[in-house]
Amino acid sequence: MLDFDLTEEQKALQKMARDFAEKEIRPIAEKLDKSQNLLQDFPWEMIKKADALGLRTIGLPKEYDGPEYDLRTWVVLIDELSYPDVSCAKILSQCWKGARRLAQVGTKAQKDRFLPAFRDDPTYLLGGARTEPGSGSDNQLPYEAPNAGVMLTAQRQGDYYVLNGRKHFISNSPVAKMLVVTARIDKTVGGVAGSRSFIVPTDTPGFRVASVHDKVGFRMYLQGELDFDNVKVPVENVLEAEAGRGGAEGVASKVELAAHAMALSRAALDAAIKYANERIQGGGPIIHHQAVAMDIAEMYQVLHAGRTLLWRLAWAGDTGQVDPALMHSTKVFCTEAALKICLTAMEIFGGSGVMRELPMQKYVRDAMVFQHMDGTQEINRIKVGRILATRLNQEGRLSR
Repeated sequence: MLDFDLTEEQKALQKMARDFAEKEIRPIAEKLDKSQNLLQDFPWEMIKKADALGLRTIGLPKEYDGPEYDLRTWVVLIDELSYPDVSCAKILSQCWKGARRLAQVGTKAQKDRFLPAFRDDPTYLLGGARTEPGSGSDNQLPYEAPNAGVMLTAQRQGDYYVLNGRKHFISNSPVAKMLVVTARIDKTVGGVAGSRSFIVPTDTPGFRVASVHDKVGFRMYLQGELDFDNVKVPVENVLEAEAGRGGAEGVASKVELAAHAMALSRAALDAAIKYANERIQGGGPIIHHQAVAMDIAEMYQVLHAGRTLLWRLAWAGDTGQVDPALMHSTKVFCTEAALKICLTAMEIFGGSGVMRELPMQKYVRDAMVFQHMDGTQEINRIKVGRILATRLNQEGRLSR
């Protein structure tokens, strides 16, 4: 049965994450957002302090000395870590997904080689590389044609695959020590059948970060453009369990992203309520103006609808009852809710909403970026539509 109550352990973790976020993330968030040199200003000290509390290695299984927390606990932690700044929190949770993915689909040898190295190095960050300049959403909704999808090639040469090509928009890549890279081993078939995922340490000869993207929001959650020039990857680094699709992270990815969106939404709503209580207009606080009160009420309703949807998806992931239609719907609803809430909150701030010295404009910029993460909204909606098209039972009702 779906239960919204937190365990005593979750409550303790919630407090720990809140204390860390307020002490270590909030004081640096504004400076990081205004950085003119993203690589130089990357918050390595914050990462090291987070690691000391176990906040970098949340995704490790117990057999590799990790906590192996369930997805509902991920939501609790992200809700606190992301509240003062989504960028810093997302650097950490990207590693949760990467470690969890390798633990689930890697071979014993792969896990023994890479997971302890990740665990023992406080500056070891992870990422996944699928998107290319000519291949983005068609990785999420593959066109099964020989000339569509991933074009970065992986050619077998004895005990190695040799990778050549380019990736872009790759999260954590400018600072990561290991990436899981999707590459094409066979261009005569479609992208699903013709692709594989490769574990690639970023110190491998021939790998190069060509540039660091400068986004309007999520600025310190770095994305990079990557060059692969005859990068030799041992055959034992192939993730054979992911043959074909090469990198779908499924429910954990959707839960993680939606959790960040809801934490940002909560921060924006709280800021709007605080401002509306302090801003005097017409003889009293503007929160008592009907239009403002209606906007705040709607934001509150949308926020809690999203949080409920998110908690249900996390519960489904933890109990092995994932509905793919719910999974994609949660991503779309929560990220669109974040943008709606942040834009409405900005309107409550009036002219002050677009001022750089106040937080609202940053919330909006961060919320804009959510729309382009983990597949576009349109791609996720198409997936939901296709799933539901086959779901009517014999009585003409949805089977779930």
